Amino acid sequence: MPASIRFLLLLLFSFGSLAVVEGQVRFESSTNAKQVVEGSYFDVTFTLYDGNGTQFTPPDFNDFIVISGPNRSVSTSMINGRVNREMSLSYTLQPRRKGAFTIGPATIKSAGMTLETEPLTVEVVEARDGQLSDQQKAYIQAEVSSTEAYIGQQLTLDYKLYTTVDVESFNILQEGNYQGFFAVDVRRFNGRIMREVINGVQYTTKVLKQVALYPQQTGQLTISPMNVQLGVVESDGNRSRSFFFNREVRRVPANTKPVTVNVKPLPAGAPASFTGAVGEYRMRASVTPTEVAADNAVTVLLTIQGDGDIKRVQAPPMDVPEGFELYDPKVMEESTLESGQGITGKKVFEYLLLPKQAGTYTLQPSFTYFSPDSAKYVTLEDRSYTLEVGPNDGTSASIPPGASAGSGGTDQLSPLRLDPSLRKKGAPFLGSVPFWGLVATPFLLLLGAIGLRAWRRKQAQVDPAQTKMQEAQRIVKERLSKAAQHLQDAEGRAFYDEVSKAVQVYICDKLQIPRSALNKDQVRRHLQSLELPEALIERILQLMQTCEMALFAGKTGDQSAMEQTYKEAKAVLEETERALR
Repeated sequence: MPASIRFLLLLLFSFGSLAVVEGQVRFESSTNAKQVVEGSYFDVTFTLYDGNGTQFTPPDFNDFIVISGPNRSVSTSMINGRVNREMSLSYTLQPRRKGAFTIGPATIKSAGMTLETEPLTVEVVEARDGQLSDQQKAYIQAEVSSTEAYIGQQLTLDYKLYTTVDVESFNILQEGNYQGFFAVDVRRFNGRIMREVINGVQYTTKVLKQVALYPQQTGQLTISPMNVQLGVVESDGNRSRSFFFNREVRRVPANTKPVTVNVKPLPAGAPASFTGAVGEYRMRASVTPTEVAADNAVTVLLTIQGDGDIKRVQAPPMDVPEGFELYDPKVMEESTLESGQGITGKKVFEYLLLPKQAGTYTLQPSFTYFSPDSAKYVTLEDRSYTLEVGPNDGTSASIPPGASAGSGGTDQLSPLRLDPSLRKKGAPFLGSVPFWGLVATPFLLLLGAIGLRAWRRKQAQVDPAQTKMQEAQRIVKERLSKAAQHLQDAEGRAFYDEVSKAVQVYICDKLQIPRSALNKDQVRRHLQSLELPEALIERILQLMQTCEMALFAGKTGDQSAMEQTYKEAKAVLEETERALR
């Protein structure tokens, strides 16, 4: 077969494999708030998983004002060989009045089917009256999934930020003490920004850190406070953000309150097959071979997966027929995986069995764990396996060194080492790390030269227009800073001159409008082509006219007018920047 045909078949097989591992098509709805205060807003998102959608029909939003949407986003990722596709359409809504409202289902067509989301319920409550204290405006709370648990059960601890102000950053100064727990940091957790109402106050919330905890002892266990420093952006009284000026950040301390967990012992009456697993588990077994001659080994693999402390799970006892030798089991694999709902563990045990007599036998692997949900011991049993053992054919399978029989076998000691020398023998230079380092050096230098040449070529191809746009932002900041100084010194003409130049630089260089076209009609048409809101376009043109009238008509002495012009210039340029993103 020609190489080109083999490559094409391999490519088709790869695409086919990717199609196989894709998940089932799903269409789901979600919201970042189940409860909002009157006059606030929230987001609702409709997401199609692992499919291509057409003919999307949103629900009826009569009870809400649609602030924006639909905003479309598409993402594709591959995790553990599985292709995940997500297509999302989101809306920002503002309730028209108080009460409980239902957002009906949305529909979309995908894979020849019409998919529909589940309805969502949002409650709109009255806002709280009164001023909030600094501690109420931004604080962190430690939230544990349950304050009662059994020893070995997995708990999830979230460190959650509640804020009504703009928090730019956070710094964990001292983490809580998890004495009595086995703690594992969770790297993949739901860090979406949500909205929650607490005592009539609308908070923006976000999980900053998540920890999986496994109690190792019974009794009252206390998680000590976490000490965090928040970077809160100071408001200038008009708006909390400024695009053209560095924001002032105030460092605010925040400590969580201690959290107490009552850890209960496991109830009495555990079966003899119980070996310490607490949580929710599943089991899978395999037996090979199922047809074997006497005195030849049979391998049993027992795979156990669950959400409890996998390190506490010991090999369950194996009930073998009479006349079998059972060797001590070995741990072949032990791993943990973050599933988005916490941490799951996996353990694989290998059992070696040695049948001594011919006959037909039955194996029934089983595993017992304690379920916290039902507060009961649960025994899982895989299907029974039939072993056909024939007469000894004169051969026997080798048993790995160190394996010891737990039933009918004899323990063997490894032979003593008679050479007591502790001197490390020298390794030859050929094939050593220094040898391969010398071999690789010319190739690394060559790659470095190629990379440097590519970087210089890329620098030479930088778009001058893009460079000009970036330079414009710096110039605008400088012009507005000078205008602020002239405003403070009551220098009217210099003030309007700097504001006018800042607006012109932004329009000409940032928005790519030629200076030759800097007249009212040309600017309006160009701004409309950028799909800016008409009201914002009028404000830009009015700002330009204000500066022109002040400079050419000599109306530069009104201090209050200068202050109003300065605030309007900052607001217009910031809103234009946000509208163009």
